[in-house]
Amino acid sequence: MSITIDSLLAALRENGNLFVYDRSADMADGTAAAIVKRGTEKLLAVMGEHADAFSGEEQNGVKLCPLSADNAVQLQALFPYTKPKSHKDHAFTIGLGDRLGLATPGHVRAIAGYDVYPVFAQQSIRELTLTNRTFSDVIAAAAFGVFQEGYKGGYGADGDHLKTKEEIRYAIESGCTMITLDCSEHIDIQAAAYTDAEVDAAYAALPADVRSHYEQTYLGRDLPFIGMLSLSELKRIVLVFWDAIYHAESCYQYIEEIKTADVDFEMSIDETRTITSPAEHFVIASELLAHGVHPVSLAPHFSGEFEKGIEYSGNLNDFARDFEIHQKIADHFGYKLSVHSGSDKFSVFSTVGRVTGCHVHVKTAGTNWLEAMRVVAKHNPALYRKAHKFALEHRAEAEKYYHVSTNPADIPNIDLQNDAYLPEYLQLPASRQTMHIAYGLLLEQEWFRNEFFPFLSTYEEEYYAGLVSHIGRHLLYLTAER
Repeated sequence: MSITIDSLLAALRENGNLFVYDRSADMADGTAAAIVKRGTEKLLAVMGEHADAFSGEEQNGVKLCPLSADNAVQLQALFPYTKPKSHKDHAFTIGLGDRLGLATPGHVRAIAGYDVYPVFAQQSIRELTLTNRTFSDVIAAAAFGVFQEGYKGGYGADGDHLKTKEEIRYAIESGCTMITLDCSEHIDIQAAAYTDAEVDAAYAALPADVRSHYEQTYLGRDLPFIGMLSLSELKRIVLVFWDAIYHAESCYQYIEEIKTADVDFEMSIDETRTITSPAEHFVIASELLAHGVHPVSLAPHFSGEFEKGIEYSGNLNDFARDFEIHQKIADHFGYKLSVHSGSDKFSVFSTVGRVTGCHVHVKTAGTNWLEAMRVVAKHNPALYRKAHKFALEHRAEAEKYYHVSTNPADIPNIDLQNDAYLPEYLQLPASRQTMHIAYGLLLEQEWFRNEFFPFLSTYEEEYYAGLVSHIGRHLLYLTAER
């Protein structure tokens, strides 16, 4: 029998207990495949020449395969559009970290109609640890989600906030096409608060060739966008950042040595308590270029607060002024700015979109988890109440991983609220942020996992609709000034 998509669908219809995702049905090299659901379990149905490459169970001439990392590799070989790739040729890119491995179909629908390249697979080592996943798991979930929706527009995979070469190798060998280097452990934030005398003493202790290089390069010159640097300003910048610059150069060269395909390199200096000044940004960018480092994007610590899951906090005029200078520096050195913790920062999005012309990378993540919990709050109030109380009780533990400032005392007592009110908890900053940072601790709980995942499978279309609405709002605000 000649294998066609129609013959696969006919065979699947004979299995009356299977729901077929029609958009997924595709064929390549004599092999037809589609995503199906049996109960609450999703499977890859395969028929044809390459079916033997997949692991699974035979049923009426069709192989039904679990959505595993190994099967994802075979899927990517057969359908290359399900494999992540570099986004360096795309102006507007957005990171859509999916901590549950369920959100990609909703993300695909959310970006429809926008000229934006998605990074569907985006996770940090911290997130992998908290969710007990691997980079291969994350990329597999994105690949199957892309296939489910029949999306062929391409996507990236970001090894986010990596700190060491070992982590970089792990991410690249797993298939990541973007590396976000977190330089926080090589930034001397203590030096930012030194007295002038302490700066002089610490600077004098640096190697003479380091001091000579920076002084000859940056003193006595009218530098673009920042003007003349004084020696005292330069000393402090060098003390804070010179080791981070060296680390970035070393890691970039390492990536160039081990990569087997294009990798988008981003340098992150946002995981600090201090705001990145334009002068610091300029010196860092200049040094990267001088050492042959060509980032696709760079993430400064912008003015104001970019906390997890809630709106921007700060002076919008100050943000706009500083952001415009940072954009000029990025344009001058040939990369784009990256806005981290971009979830729900609607008040700054019009500035970001206008100033950059949407030549920018924006990262979101936790909103996807919160949209899932919104569905829980609406349809499974008992589970939501239990999760809410758990998140409150364990907030101090969750704060070890995330910086937050909202006060749990501002959260209304859930025992005094009726079920209809529960979704409102995901609108209130304090309760929203508490639930946001508790995802890892909740997902560790068997009582939560065993009810949450089957529930979300049942309500997946409503979950996707929530993502389309919420992520779509991000995109609408970012592109409104174009």
